[in-house]
Amino acid sequence: MPGFASLFSRARCGEAKGTRFSGGGWRIVAASVMLLAVAAAVVAPAGTAGATARNPSVPSQFWVSPTGLPTGADRSCPTAAFSTVQSAVLAAEAAETLSPRMVPTIEVCPGTYSEQVTILKSLVLTRAPVAPGLGPVTIQLPAAVGGNQALGLSTTNCQADDAAQGITAPQSVIEVCAARPGGANTVGTGVAINDITVQGSWPTTVCYDDLYGILVEGGAALNGCQGGVGIQVGRSVTSQVGLAYLGGDIVQTYQKNGITVDGPGSYADISGTTVTGAGATAAIAQNGIQISRGASGSVTRSAITGNNYTGTGGASSAGILVFGGCGTGLVKYATFEDNTLIGNDVGVYLGNYNAACTGSATTPTRDTVRGNWIQNSHGYPSADANISGWSSTVGYQAGVSDEGDADVICDNAISGAGYAPLGTLPNPTPPAFVRPIDVVSGPAVNPQVSGNTYDGGRYNP
Repeated sequence: MPGFASLFSRARCGEAKGTRFSGGGWRIVAASVMLLAVAAAVVAPAGTAGATARNPSVPSQFWVSPTGLPTGADRSCPTAAFSTVQSAVLAAEAAETLSPRMVPTIEVCPGTYSEQVTILKSLVLTRAPVAPGLGPVTIQLPAAVGGNQALGLSTTNCQADDAAQGITAPQSVIEVCAARPGGANTVGTGVAINDITVQGSWPTTVCYDDLYGILVEGGAALNGCQGGVGIQVGRSVTSQVGLAYLGGDIVQTYQKNGITVDGPGSYADISGTTVTGAGATAAIAQNGIQISRGASGSVTRSAITGNNYTGTGGASSAGILVFGGCGTGLVKYATFEDNTLIGNDVGVYLGNYNAACTGSATTPTRDTVRGNWIQNSHGYPSADANISGWSSTVGYQAGVSDEGDADVICDNAISGAGYAPLGTLPNPTPPAFVRPIDVVSGPAVNPQVSGNTYDGGRYNP
């Protein structure tokens, strides 16, 4: 990024003080996604067979093609034995039962597959090793399912207690679940997805809070809808845990959040990923990446842009949002480093609150925002500026906002009229409260702020 040395060549800010660092057609292009339903598992690299198979007579590689036939030799795209991804998944899981140490690979040949896929065991799901010019692999939600929220709902063990708790079962394109009967979390299921486009095809009239492109557990914007997530890792409402490792992925045209990591024990390592919001919209307050309710994770060298809410209702959008406390688990030791965040109402929003939800948490959270490039040109009175994030009549924009305890904010380059200091402290007056770095709203407890710039000059909040 402009103006920054490598993460490995600059001083680690904060350490001197002893700080501990530990919809409507949206799509996800999975360049390299590793999804772990609860706990770590060994997953074979993309394009390789499961070399640890105990029984050599059990196949470890399965080929899928739109022209696949059950009589195929199953050694290449022309000889594929499966015409749907789900049928290959079931065959791979059956083989894994016979040879438990094996991690099967499913080679998906170029084409569009209209289906929902449920994965219950470890495997690799990847684009077949054929020429790029032959086209992409797309797994998309069937149109009939997208148009009727009573169809295609999850029936996995992860949803065992949904009905009893009055929770609506989710509808997704790909679901990874490793829970035992009864819904209890388990361990050892890992799924890698490589070079595959996952596309939801929900009509713009659909308003449903449990729509997911990829859902890991143990659409176009629409007014009032708080669902529609590209990738969901863990789900606190059902106590399901998820782990994910994402690299080089593209998430765009989501409804509410691009990526959500949720619930105690859930974790995501996200790097080199592009998350693109709808831009200026009064329909919904989108967030690029959300880590919430006891989850944790890291986001590095990623680009999160265009989460820009212009509507009413006391809301604003964030490129990266942390939410914890208020009777749920805190988000601790999350790190956000060397990212590019452009055109978001708030670049990085650290929101860890006390149990009463009346101020910042008083238990150390130690989340870190370091070395990011954060820019927003939507200054006031621009029509694209947020108008209601502080209250129904006052907008809110900040490069970094901190409501937490002992968080570290350092070496960030913040710029643009959208983050120009505006308003009075501690209470803003119309049209908005804007700061490059806001540590006064909570206020933040013992924030460690150093080395940041605004429009090229040193800045201390």
